[in-house]
Amino acid sequence: LKRVLGSIRRTARSQARAMARSLMAKCLALAAAAVALFALPSAFVPARQGAPAVSPAVAAGVAAGSMALPAWAYVMPDAQILLARVPGGKRTKELGLVVPIPEEDGLTDGQIAALFVVALVGLIAAVDLAKTLYFGINPTKFKTAKGKGSITPFMKRLIENGY
Repeated sequence: LKRVLGSIRRTARSQARAMARSLMAKCLALAAAAVALFALPSAFVPARQGAPAVSPAVAAGVAAGSMALPAWAYVMPDAQILLARVPGGKRTKELGLVVPIPEEDGLTDGQIAALFVVALVGLIAAVDLAKTLYFGINPTKFKTAKGKGSITPFMKRLIENGY
């Protein structure tokens, strides 16, 4: 039993040393790569001072090409309508496919009622905050006559100073 345990310990130690060496080699290789990255000059040559970096014709071509893509429509509110396929082919006319689009986006009565409920809750909270700030904080408001109660020194100082 002692031999088996001794061989297991030796194997574990040798494996740990091998892993430590491997890790150290990887760290040294990473450090050498970082030093080489920062020490070597960059591969790009700076442009001449007199010449423009991009010609106006290239800039105009890029601008026109980017306008042709529908990707800009994603920032608009009606992006799905703008990106939708417009019907109007032979099959569409044969089947009489028409997609009516309302002139304005309407809200349902339920949505308006929910909006008013949320606004009412906000109004009640604002009025309660205004009353609390106007009349001040009263720590004894919800205390009963039972027992002495306790108060922090900070709150006692606030009450004594009239806040």
